[in-house]
Amino acid sequence: MMCRNCMVLLCVRIWSDKCSSKYGRRRPFILAGSLMISVAVTIIGFSADIGYLLGDADEDHRNFKGT
Repeated sequence: MMCRNCMVLLCVRIWSDKCSSKYGRRRPFILAGSLMISVAVTIIGFSADIGYLLGDADEDHRNFKGT
């Protein structure tokens, strides 16, 4: 997993160094990354509802009551 992350970071650094956007070299990548993180966090927040829509039944998991 860590090796894969290093490879992804290396590729992003190379792409951003070659980027010639009018917004700069790094800003388009920061914007794209923050949008992807926002979408991922939203999906995590609605994961129970998405699972229910995809056919997950209440009997398939235990109900956590807290500590």
